[in-house]
Amino acid sequence: MTQQQTEKKRIFVVNSELIQYEDLVKGAESKIKVRYLIDERHGSDRFALRLYTLEKGGHTPLDKHEYEHQVYILKGQGVLREVREGVPGLRALRQGDAIFIPSDAVHQFINEHEEPLLFLCVKGNPALYKSGSHYEVGTDQGPACAC
Repeated sequence: MTQQQTEKKRIFVVNSELIQYEDLVKGAESKIKVRYLIDERHGSDRFALRLYTLEKGGHTPLDKHEYEHQVYILKGQGVLREVREGVPGLRALRQGDAIFIPSDAVHQFINEHEEPLLFLCVKGNPALYKSGSHYEVGTDQGPACAC
């Protein structure tokens, strides 16, 4: 077994406060910061764990992608923009809500409240899916998924 293979088999622990927030810059998002907590750099080949903060007026891109993901609202309130059975809609979100976003579901997280919206996102690695594709809805831009 190589050293790299051995490293991937180790348990990885990090305190989120030790990870720098980064401005998310991938598409038509605004006022959103992310902490990349766990991903392939830490030995996780199948999933990534991210911590997002949306300030007042902030939103993720309206996007869809082949990989599914799960979101847990830690703090604040927000809105999930979605399309169900071809009909666009909005769903109120609040602290404690858990959201499952299946493959190819159109979605966007929006914060219109004074308090920041803080949420965890676990996403599948695009490499596990057929094409690994994801894009911002309404454009031909490439990697735009905020979550």
